[in-house]
Amino acid sequence: MKMKRFLLAVFLLCSLGATAQVKMRDLLRSMPDSIIPYLSTTNRLDCIDFKEAGMKAEVHNALDGKSELLSLSEHQADFQLNEAHRMQLQLLETGIPGDSCSQVLCVVDTYGKDIQESSIRFFSLDWHQLPTSDYMAVPQHIFTAVISSVKEHIELSLTPSDYTERPALEEQKPIEILPTKLKWINNSFK
Repeated sequence: MKMKRFLLAVFLLCSLGATAQVKMRDLLRSMPDSIIPYLSTTNRLDCIDFKEAGMKAEVHNALDGKSELLSLSEHQADFQLNEAHRMQLQLLETGIPGDSCSQVLCVVDTYGKDIQESSIRFFSLDWHQLPTSDYMAVPQHIFTAVISSVKEHIELSLTPSDYTERPALEEQKPIEILPTKLKWINNSFK
C-alpha cells in the first residue's frame, strides 16, 4: 500500500514537472488554424524549424503573400503576418513561477501600415480565449500596442492614435492622451 502511494506521488510530481516546461514553440504548434486562418499548421511548423535552424523564417501564406516569424524564444514570438498585420505572443506567469497551470498567453495584433490599431487578447494554454478585462483595463480609445521584455519585467506599451483624438470642430481643443507603459505584475498589466 505504501509503495502504491509512493509511486503515485512520484508520478504526480513527474507530471507536474513535465507540464511546467511549456515553451512558445509548443504553443505555436498547438495553435488552432482559426487564430491565423491564412497561415496553415505546416506554415507555422516551417517557421519554427527555419528559426531554430538560424534561417530566415519566411513562408508563403494562403493569401498569396509572405509571412515571417521575426523572433522566437521560450516565452515570446513575433510574426509579421503580412504587410499590414503583426502578431506578438507573450507567455505570462500568473502565479507560481514555472507552473504551467498558472500561465496565460497574451496576443497583441497590430493592423495597418501608416495608421495602425492594435487589439489585445488573452488565451489559456489550450487556446481558449479569456476575457481581456480580467488582465488589464482596456483603453477606451484607439491605440497601438507593443509587448516587450525589459530586464526581468514584461511591459505593454500603449500609444494612442493621433487620428482618433482630433476635435470634431476646429475651435475645439484636441484631447491629449499620453502613451502608457504597463508592467505585468502577478496576474495583470498595471
